[in-house]
Amino acid sequence: MIFDPQHRKDNRSARVSMALFRMSQAIKKVTQAESDALGLSPVQIQALLFAAYTRNDVATVGNFADAIGTTHVTAVKIINGLLRKGLVTKAQKPEDRRVTLLLLTAEGKVIISQLNHWGHSLEEAVGSISDEALADFELGLGAIISAMQQRGQLVVAEPCLGCVHFHPNVGDAAAPHYCGLIQKYLTHEASLQECPEHTPSIEV
Repeated sequence: MIFDPQHRKDNRSARVSMALFRMSQAIKKVTQAESDALGLSPVQIQALLFAAYTRNDVATVGNFADAIGTTHVTAVKIINGLLRKGLVTKAQKPEDRRVTLLLLTAEGKVIISQLNHWGHSLEEAVGSISDEALADFELGLGAIISAMQQRGQLVVAEPCLGCVHFHPNVGDAAAPHYCGLIQKYLTHEASLQECPEHTPSIEV
């Protein structure tokens, strides 16, 4: 058990796990304070960031729920709060009207423009580490994230580049890239946004 100090004493994975848990508590405290300044909760800000940086056709309520590790019902409640504030709107996906897409309103985009420094306290703390230590830390965290992703405990959304389904520069000027998963051509701008279906290529 990672909370038992005697267990941690001779168990490196337990010590690292406890360090990660303590970091998560600190991150929660920091983001809460930064969110309070905007009159929003951290999870509401996560929803706005999801709508802003996720490719439009996959910015669904279901994918948002998976991204933050919650139920669909809870995600709907979070979105409804933002709807009442006039920060997002909902639209039905043209290809499947059962799927709800999230869109930022003009007011929501204003909030996004004010989030440049949200999470900056964490970045400052990480930035204080030497480049050499940070490189090792990045590799270690990547391995942990990959393990949790394989267990279905974490969704990692990334832009198209480096995805096994991504075929760059095979279309026309308007939509130069192709996604083999959804079998559609993408604009370059769309390819730069995050996709929760990102599957790293073995070549990357």
